Amino acid sequence: MRTFYIFKINNEFTTLTKDYPLNLYKNMESIYYLEKNDFDLAYKMFEKLADPFDKKTINNKIFKNYRQNQNYTKWGNTHMFNNYYTDEESQLTIRNAHLILISTVGNPVFFNDLSDMKDLFVCDFQNKDYFWMDQLLYKIHT
Repeated sequence: MRTFYIFKINNEFTTLTKDYPLNLYKNMESIYYLEKNDFDLAYKMFEKLADPFDKKTINNKIFKNYRQNQNYTKWGNTHMFNNYYTDEESQLTIRNAHLILISTVGNPVFFNDLSDMKDLFVCDFQNKDYFWMDQLLYKIHT
């Protein structure tokens, strides 16, 4: 299982880190591993790097894309896709500050639904993996 945290990075930091994503990843990782008693510091750091998501728009878009698919279910702000033929089990939770995508595959189906959104940065802190969403999708399609 992989857990992807997806962030919408603001324009300033996108420009600064687009060619050097390791710098952005290290900042996000330091926020992720801060202690709970340092919540105020983490929030202030995160607020400088990322913009909030429009939960309603993303929820509606994903629901519209999959509502006829028998492998799809939705509960609140959580979208689930279970394809028994490809062994993919993916769960995407939409939050204001970030998206959490838990999946059994490295390239979950929900990545395609997020492909038209700008400045998305994806981190898998457990596996020390990170990438810009648009660069991943470019590699897959070429």
